Amino acid sequence: MSSSIHFFVEGSLRKYRELFESVCPAPMIIPKGQTLCTQCCTHGWLYYILDGLAKVYITTSDGNEQIIDFMKQDTFIGMDCIGEGNRSVVSIVSMMDMRVLPFTPEILKRMIQQNPTLGFDLVVYYGEVLRQVSFLVGSLGHSNLMVRLASFLLLFVDTPEYRNTGKIFLTQQEVASSINVSRAQIAKMYGQLRKEGTIVTGNHHVTILNEQKLQEYSRL
Repeated sequence: MSSSIHFFVEGSLRKYRELFESVCPAPMIIPKGQTLCTQCCTHGWLYYILDGLAKVYITTSDGNEQIIDFMKQDTFIGMDCIGEGNRSVVSIVSMMDMRVLPFTPEILKRMIQQNPTLGFDLVVYYGEVLRQVSFLVGSLGHSNLMVRLASFLLLFVDTPEYRNTGKIFLTQQEVASSINVSRAQIAKMYGQLRKEGTIVTGNHHVTILNEQKLQEYSRL
């Protein structure tokens, strides 16, 4: 597992991908915008992410979203309500079309019994997720809004959808909601990035022209 911390969790369970594929039900296609887990509800399924991007968030008492984490391929989601009757403390929604492997706590239990190393690695994994959540909360609270935007756009560079199309299919409002800023602030930052040749935007999408420049912004 990687010891570095980024804006998202990815690849942490890759060495168990074939194991999950061999014991889980057939993969599911989750279209962009579909909810996999709802705050305050009980769920009987967990999901191993084969590809795509999921947003984990809570809805505050005033109706606003608070981002908790972003999850990419070779991770899994839904553990916060794994106990019988437990209600989820978060909501999880797909940010783009995803492929996931559904499985139940009982399937996971059998996997750990047959492969105890998986149990230890899951402890390490959730330690990594905890570190990641702490990092992300700090990142989304960063006073430099360009850090938030650059870090968020870089999430999509290695996704199958972006590799195939060269486009991030999100509206300005969707980007704004994802990083807890206003649409007007996104429009202003997009204008700056377009002017310097870092991105180009179209009807409900954005393309990165200078990934290195975005990387520089994300490290400010």
